Amino acid sequence: MIQVESTNRLEEMEAALCRAAQRHGAHLVSVTPFGVLLGEEARHAHDALSFSVCHAELYGALLAADIRFAALLPCRIAAVRRGDTVTLEALPPRHFCDYLGRPDLERLAAQMETLLKELMREAAQPVPSAQPSGRSPDAALGAHESQMSARRPIPPRIDGHGTKIEDMAGTGKIDAPGG
Repeated sequence: MIQVESTNRLEEMEAALCRAAQRHGAHLVSVTPFGVLLGEEARHAHDALSFSVCHAELYGALLAADIRFAALLPCRIAAVRRGDTVTLEALPPRHFCDYLGRPDLERLAAQMETLLKELMREAAQPVPSAQPSGRSPDAALGAHESQMSARRPIPPRIDGHGTKIEDMAGTGKIDAPGG
């Protein structure tokens, strides 16, 4: 098991992993809040989140080598609160080769494992304080994934009739004049 300890709060992990994934050309494709799924019966589940990570280039190479990797991808990173720390955990992708009986693909899976370790280490770093200018160091990039929640994205159309959010605002445009 790949494990990385962090002093960040569990609530900060989604944004931290999004930023790390973006810097490495990967994407956080889903977030599973176990507490919401399992309800009050599983109180301990409120202390864990699961993140699915996708790197198209590496996944494409693994799937081209053996399509059975589809059963094991995307890789998942669990964030588990333990007292004042959060532990990030993931299965090593090299073990996928053992499950599939393909030791010849370990070098390829090791690249994915290296990526996961880097993402987890970056996400575990303390959240930086605000920049003196009040801007994020990534501000030049414009809006990015970490500013969106992977849990509940807003659909472009909100009903079966093709109504857009902008239509509901009454202007039919993305932004109202003067506002």
